Amino acid sequence: MTSLFLSGDPKADALLAEDRFALLVGMLLDQQVIMESAFAGPAKLAERLGKLDVDEIAEMNPDDFLDI
Repeated sequence: MTSLFLSGDPKADALLAEDRFALLVGMLLDQQVIMESAFAGPAKLAERLGKLDVDEIAEMNPDDFLDI
């Protein structure tokens, strides 16, 4: 497994290294907030949702997603 050091949080960096969707979300967030916060975002979503599942997120009501 490739190691990434982008968020400053080892747990968040491990998720980025193992989950392509997490890395994509981090890259998208990086366009709007500082890099460390952006790349920690997918781990925060996974923690709040129980897992980071692209299909489940795509099916969510946008208002419910905003509440997360």
